Amino acid sequence: MAEIEADAAEQDHCGSCRACLDACPTNAFPAPYQLDARRCLAYLSIEHKGQIPHEFREALGNRIFGCDDCLAVCPWNKFAQTSREARMAMRDELRLAPLGELAVLDDAAFRARFAGTPVKRTGRDRFVRNVVCAIGNSGEAALAPVAADLTSDSSPLVRGMAIWAARRLLDAEAFERLKSNRAPREGDASVAEEWDR
Repeated sequence: MAEIEADAAEQDHCGSCRACLDACPTNAFPAPYQLDARRCLAYLSIEHKGQIPHEFREALGNRIFGCDDCLAVCPWNKFAQTSREARMAMRDELRLAPLGELAVLDDAAFRARFAGTPVKRTGRDRFVRNVVCAIGNSGEAALAPVAADLTSDSSPLVRGMAIWAARRLLDAEAFERLKSNRAPREGDASVAEEWDR
């Protein structure tokens, strides 16, 4: 193992600024310079392998990969420059893709669409879980059939989130019909819990 000399500590530029703490939609900063990753939407949408906890689903809003609200409000980031590296630029075909289109990606289509991007490392199931959460937060009744269909997805992560989204987008009668059709056949305990919430 190589011995590497430690860098000098960075100068504190924050002063009394609380912009990042105040902007965080889940209060993931319990104190200045401290981050509780269990509350961070970037962590929950990219790294977390389970369901998005109920208390953070609405806060996730329409985010499907990361958050970065804290970085967006940091006054020091006004000095940041856009990278000239072509590989860092957003690909046009990935900009503002419709949620309904992203929700129905199978593994092969997901891998092809996101090849060469950081999104690919989340895997299809976690990515679609996030898309379905955004669908549930969209308020768009036209996306209710997409959520309803995904309650029978092969992934428990997707099924569980699809139940939550369908409950938010369908009227009570339509949701109960869906539940009576799908819930009795559910074999995953965590997904069965979503039906019973």
